[in-house]
Amino acid sequence: MVSGSSSVGSDSESLLTCSKFHFEEKVLEKLVRLEHKMEINDQKMIRWEVTLESKINEQMKRWEETFLSKLDKMDETVNQTEIFVQSVRDIQLQEQSRINDSYHESVEHFKDRSKNESEIYEKKINAMLESMSSKIEEVVVAEKKRLDALELMQYTLHQEQIRFNQSIDHILETNKLLSDKTINEPFAKQQKVAVTACVSSSQTFPGNVIRFSTVKFQVGIDNLDTFKSRGKFVCEIPGLYYISAHIYTNSQGSPFYVKKNSMTIASSASDSGDTHSTNPISAVVELQLKDTLYIYAPHYIYEAHTCLSIMKVSV
Repeated sequence: MVSGSSSVGSDSESLLTCSKFHFEEKVLEKLVRLEHKMEINDQKMIRWEVTLESKINEQMKRWEETFLSKLDKMDETVNQTEIFVQSVRDIQLQEQSRINDSYHESVEHFKDRSKNESEIYEKKINAMLESMSSKIEEVVVAEKKRLDALELMQYTLHQEQIRFNQSIDHILETNKLLSDKTINEPFAKQQKVAVTACVSSSQTFPGNVIRFSTVKFQVGIDNLDTFKSRGKFVCEIPGLYYISAHIYTNSQGSPFYVKKNSMTIASSASDSGDTHSTNPISAVVELQLKDTLYIYAPHYIYEAHTCLSIMKVSV
């Protein structure tokens, strides 16, 4: 684009230079013709004056020789001649003045014409430069749009690639889980999972989830510490499970629930009489990997006689 701009600028400057040179050449040519014409007129006037003076001298001599007696007429003739010469000189001066005025007028006319043509060329060049600048700006804007579109395409392609990779990873993970499940399912059915635990201190438990922190028996459980601290049994081996609990409280008619992943699957309530009571609750539920199972009781629980048993059922 810079090379194109330089070429157009050089062509415009060359055109303007040639036009100005041609114009100045014509002006000089006309000035030379005018000066030559004036020189010819001057030479003619000089010859005419010389001829006239020669004739006058000859005439005066003839008059002097022939008409010495007519001096008065001679004087009159001389006066007339002087007047004529003066008139001729006046005419010459007028003609010279007219020629000078015509010359100055021509020069001023050429100056004005040159100035007008220069202004016209300048306007054309400015318009050309503005057009080029506008086109360059359009090219820059188009290039920016192209780069933005390319960047958007690259970003979209990158996002699609990420989603594709995530889909592949998900498919591979799903296949792995299915494969592991297919391989481990026969062993899982034969694997024993069971726990029996009791409450270690009387209290209303945080979050109303009863903590059975005193474990009496357990088999096949790796995350026993989580169960003791949080009160939630986390399934490590999918299958069918049986849960049974006895809740000891003095709260009359207070409900308590067996929950799987925050969803109630069984419920019960304490006696409505004004006595302590031990209240049983049990349920059978299908658990998948990472499912949670726990007892939810929103009231005071006594440690004595409050226990829980969870067992995986072999099918």
